[in-house]
Amino acid sequence: MSATELISKAFSIGLHAHEEFHKKWISVSYELERVAGAIHAISLQRIGRLDMLLRVLEGERLEFIKAGLSSEPDLSLDLQIALSENWLFSAYEVSRAAKKPLQDSDEDPSKLLKLEHRLSLVRMPLAKGEIQGMNKRENRDNPPMLIKARDEQLECYQNDGSYIMPHGICGATGAALWRPIDITKHETITICRRDLSDEMLTLFD
Repeated sequence: MSATELISKAFSIGLHAHEEFHKKWISVSYELERVAGAIHAISLQRIGRLDMLLRVLEGERLEFIKAGLSSEPDLSLDLQIALSENWLFSAYEVSRAAKKPLQDSDEDPSKLLKLEHRLSLVRMPLAKGEIQGMNKRENRDNPPMLIKARDEQLECYQNDGSYIMPHGICGATGAALWRPIDITKHETITICRRDLSDEMLTLFD
């Protein structure tokens, strides 16, 4: 079986394993397309399909964790992390596009604003090596202290694209997990990809 066939099979497994999420993604996609614009229709379909594939990979990852570490290198983890980051970038762009139209409408934007903020907290460090919001003057004048990975000494944050956000795997879901700094609170928070997906699926409930 070719690599392309294996990938197609993996997507098919995701669709069949999570039929309830497939239906929910279709419903949410229509609602978000209505708000964000038709240009995001294809992205929304991809986000949904990728989410279902990731849920399968995350479930299997959790089983691997429970079974204990293997002596064999696990290259599938790199792929899971890469797909998780791709999902996050796409979800952020759709949420960003939908934010202002929803704020200008008669609908309650609170769920979307919360989701877009949490997505942006992870997206900025991944895409630009910076903490979200540090370009604002009030934040530049009060940068956080970070622990250097090399010697665990504290150092002042430098807004120069060198920030590396701590990350890992969620022990409860097997999903990618990130620990960005929320500069509005001056604290590190934990964000799990699965939680972001669940929040997106309930935007219009």
